Amino acid sequence: MGDFANPAAYELWMGRWSRLLAPFLVAFADLPRGARLLDVGSGTGVMSAALLKDVPGSTVVGIEPAEAYVSYSRKKISDDRLCFVTGDGLNIPFNDQSFDATLSLLILQEISDAPLALREMRRVTRPGGSVVGSQWDFAKGMPMLSLFWDTVLEVETSKAAHQAAADCMVVAYPDEIALRSLWQKTGLVEVETERHEVDMTFASFEDYWAPFSSSVTPTSSYIGKLETGQAAEIESRLRKKIVGEAADRSFGLKAHAWAVRGKVPSQ
Repeated sequence: MGDFANPAAYELWMGRWSRLLAPFLVAFADLPRGARLLDVGSGTGVMSAALLKDVPGSTVVGIEPAEAYVSYSRKKISDDRLCFVTGDGLNIPFNDQSFDATLSLLILQEISDAPLALREMRRVTRPGGSVVGSQWDFAKGMPMLSLFWDTVLEVETSKAAHQAAADCMVVAYPDEIALRSLWQKTGLVEVETERHEVDMTFASFEDYWAPFSSSVTPTSSYIGKLETGQAAEIESRLRKKIVGEAADRSFGLKAHAWAVRGKVPSQ
């Protein structure tokens, strides 16, 4: 299990990727001025901050099940138009039709029951309002993780290693077709999808590697469970793949995510 009490470490793990992706999802969502918005699984507040910045006059509520992340976000972002509350995406603590739009950034891939979460998002969104989400394109578009797991499986060929890689890289709704179908089965209409690309610059190999021992998520906890020799071999091979024979250098990795939106039918 990951350590969901360390939001600062999560920022270095995946939060910095989320910060790059969030503006694309906000633009795709095409939200009206002055909208009341719900950010489901608000984490360290990245999506909520992007909504405040890019949707003029909006008010935002972020719900997040991990209290440590709620506290972190409250301290990090202070704005009268924004509040963070402890809440579960499978049982959203708001009345029906409370929001003009409901959004989730990279949460459906993590949640235990995505159809239930989407039904909850639809429930709290007014008729004519939008329900919007995104997830990484794990099959072809998240090299930060695929490079790591490919290298792990070169060194450790056990069934447990293959299962750990699958748990991270295989998701229930892997592409635009599956996401579109999920939205439509939830009764949302005018469903559209879009693929977004972000480009992350790492200052060094160490900048890339350090979060893999942060114990923030099951993936970032994996190295710490291995014998010292195995961990060192994985690190060495990854270093050669990424920076070659150089002592260290900056480099970039691109990632792709699927975005999907749909509207609650008007009554």
